[in-house]
This record gives sequence, structure tokens and C-alpha cells, in this order.
Amino acid sequence: MSDRTDLIAGIRQFADWLEATPDVPAPTSPRFLLPLSTNSAVIAFASEHGLTTTADAEGNLSAALTFGSVTYEAYGYVDFEEHRAAIAERNARTWAAENGLQITSSACV
Repeated sequence: MSDRTDLIAGIRQFADWLEATPDVPAPTSPRFLLPLSTNSAVIAFASEHGLTTTADAEGNLSAALTFGSVTYEAYGYVDFEEHRAAIAERNARTWAAENGLQITSSACV
């Protein structure tokens, strides 16, 4: 089986289990995320499926398909490499702060 086939089978099994076990709480807002990395890929996805895109404060795009309360959301970034670098820096600064350190810049002379 492919990863896609496994995913589809798992979703069906989960739905069957939820239906057969009504005493178990169901997720309130299930969401499947599709990372497309770039805004242009999100625009292409949205166009292909007749969707509109939504931009966040940084200009990163997303487009969502909804099936009842289930959402399938594609997302991308204005600049994926810049986004990854910002996360790495934030993680480094958090680690440093948690360990009593501070990251500073140094100029090479």
C-alpha cells in the first residue's frame, strides 16, 4: 500500500470507530495540514480546486477545503528559507535563555 492509500484507509477506520463508539468524544475541529512550502504552490493548489487564498500578517498564504467540520488546509510561506531561519533563531534564543545564556552578535575586525 502507498502512504496515500494507508492515510485514506486510516481515516475511514477512524470514522468507523467514532461512529461505533458514540461514548467517546469526537475531535471538535479536525484539521489535516498540507505543507506546500511556497505561496506560489498554494496559489496553484487553490486555483486547481476553486479556492481562495488567505494571507496571514506576514503574507504567508493558505487555502482550505472543508468537509463538514473537517478541514484540509494547504499552506505556504512568502520565503520558506527565511521562515526556517527565523524558527532556528527563535529556538536558539529560547534555549539560550533557558540555560542562562544570551546570544549576541560580534563584529569581526
